[in-house]
Amino acid sequence: MPLHEPSPYEVLGIPLTAGVREINLAVGPAMRAGRYTRQQIQEAAALLRNPDRRLEADLQRPLPPEPVDQAAELLAPALVEPLLVIERPPLPPAALPALHRAELAADFTEPAPGGADPEPPVPARYAADLSVLPQIEVPE
Repeated sequence: MPLHEPSPYEVLGIPLTAGVREINLAVGPAMRAGRYTRQQIQEAAALLRNPDRRLEADLQRPLPPEPVDQAAELLAPALVEPLLVIERPPLPPAALPALHRAELAADFTEPAPGGADPEPPVPARYAADLSVLPQIEVPE
């Protein structure tokens, strides 16, 4: 099964500029070639003989792009520099923070019931201290 439906021009083996006479003459050789069924060939010829249906089919099926032989030369200026440059930040020092089991257990302990405070308690190691504040220069 073909990947795409062939155009009527492909079925009959004629150029896009073929007239009615060329369409009629192309039916016989297309039948003898046997590449397409009799029904496909007859439908293609009938479509191309009708000017309105032919125009509609031509507008719905755009022409294939023409090959570009000098593609490498055309793209050379764009390929001189890489298209995307990613600057990665330096890796942190090799020392990894250690998390002890006791600290982890303290993070997931249930709060005491009946407390008046609606907010859950913050573990001590996450409590705010002066190290989280930005340095402020005090004017003299």
